[in-house]
Amino acid sequence: MFGRAPGFLPPLIAAGVTLFLGWLMAGAAAGSGPVDPLQGMTLVLLLPAPLLVSVVWGWAVLAARPQGHAVQGAVGWVILGLVLLPQSVVWQLAGHVAAGWLGGLALGRRWRLDAALAVVVIALLPLWVWSVLQVPVADQIEALNAEILAAIETNLPADADEADRARALEAERRRLESITNLASRIYPFWVAVGLLGQAGIILVGVRLASWKLGLSVAGWQLPPFSRWRLPFYLVWALIFGLGLMLTRMPYAADGGLNLALLAASLLSIQGIAVQFFVTGRIFSRPARVVYWTVMGTLFVLLVLASGALLGLIDQWADLRRLNAAVDTGPGDAGDK
Repeated sequence: MFGRAPGFLPPLIAAGVTLFLGWLMAGAAAGSGPVDPLQGMTLVLLLPAPLLVSVVWGWAVLAARPQGHAVQGAVGWVILGLVLLPQSVVWQLAGHVAAGWLGGLALGRRWRLDAALAVVVIALLPLWVWSVLQVPVADQIEALNAEILAAIETNLPADADEADRARALEAERRRLESITNLASRIYPFWVAVGLLGQAGIILVGVRLASWKLGLSVAGWQLPPFSRWRLPFYLVWALIFGLGLMLTRMPYAADGGLNLALLAASLLSIQGIAVQFFVTGRIFSRPARVVYWTVMGTLFVLLVLASGALLGLIDQWADLRRLNAAVDTGPGDAGDK
């Protein structure tokens, strides 16, 4: 539909959509009193708005002719946004505008998928840093602990005496402290996983939106899942992270823990692909459905842990003989 539109129109549409969504976000978040049900529902409905902004700008970059119009449109949006919208909303949306812009650029120029994911994550990273500065992680965890303890105290037996209630609350407080200490240490890992997930959604959204709106975009041609293999540098990232953990230095060890967890999690995708390859060779289709249903519901941690180990081994041993490229048919049966 927009494949042959004037080259300046897509950035104008993207700027207009961003201003409109920013206006809705600013209006929904306005007010310092209690949030009424309608306002709360509006905030929930606007949760995907930043991702929609990224997708629209990615499409605008691909559709703009010449591509410089997309730069002009983004600059114009920033100027209008600073005049018409609260700075907090502009800052929040600016990261998603940049993420969509870079995602569209990566898709249009056919960058490697890992490079495209990396640049989109880098564009989203300042927004996460800003949110942490606004509400520090320690404050977030403290507020969550307070809510959990309040709920536990409410559910204690009404006939319990004060001494029993105090002991029970103290035990729960110690348990929560141990859990939250670990959670705070691996908080960057969860942030990285979340940012990678957002980057993937943005790239897929830009690709689908461009295709639906009449643009011919090649995208990335991924092999069947049973033949997925991730870049080898993840192995070095895992080794480096483990090495930092061995130093036992406070910040270095925590950074190494998060890096090792991230690398192992990504390698587990390759390991699960190996398992998918093996089950495609030895099980019938109904048996594969039963196997993956059971493993995916009852033994998720086992699947992930074994996947990380298999992914690491497959990087060196080439368990599926992908380099040899022989007899690939039966091994792909599980992908259909």
